[in-house]
Amino acid sequence: MTRKNRENAGLHDIRLHGRGGQGTVSAAALMALAAFEDGFEAQAFPKFGSERRGAPVEAYVRISRSPIRTHNQVYTPDAVVIQDAGLLRSEPLLRGLKKGGLIVLNGARPTHHEEDGYRWICLPASEIGQRHLGRPLPNTVLLGALAAATQWVNLTALETAVANHLSKKGEEVVKANIGALSEGYGCVVQAKESAS
Repeated sequence: MTRKNRENAGLHDIRLHGRGGQGTVSAAALMALAAFEDGFEAQAFPKFGSERRGAPVEAYVRISRSPIRTHNQVYTPDAVVIQDAGLLRSEPLLRGLKKGGLIVLNGARPTHHEEDGYRWICLPASEIGQRHLGRPLPNTVLLGALAAATQWVNLTALETAVANHLSKKGEEVVKANIGALSEGYGCVVQAKESAS
């Protein structure tokens, strides 16, 4: 399928990178659930190396307006979400990323810029996660940023996905994650408004 046909079909491929324990697989599941909530077809699945806390983890999400017939890893993503900037030194995280693609990075300083044909959004997601969740979990913060930057799913659908997915963990956990999600979304919206 050509890029133009993919865009017309509303097909978006996302690859998420993180370390075990950062919620990379949960983030992929939440994005797919939000896409379903928004009326799209979606799939999410992980790729594990050694299954231990701190080991590199990849997860994939596909979102489409039509049935998804591809069931393999995402090799040419439209967006890459990086939950641990330290992985940039040891892993080829940008491999296959399409020109004009989006990189959402958990970084110390917030920045929004274009470089080498890619759009970069960096925000202190671990710090925001610590403030909302009491732990430096970046996953919901980065999902909010991804949603704001792409509009592939809306914030309400993500909030509903978080509420449904985390309901068994209690109202406080749901509320904290929605707060983290909303702040990540708001960081990108605010940066877009400042740039225009």
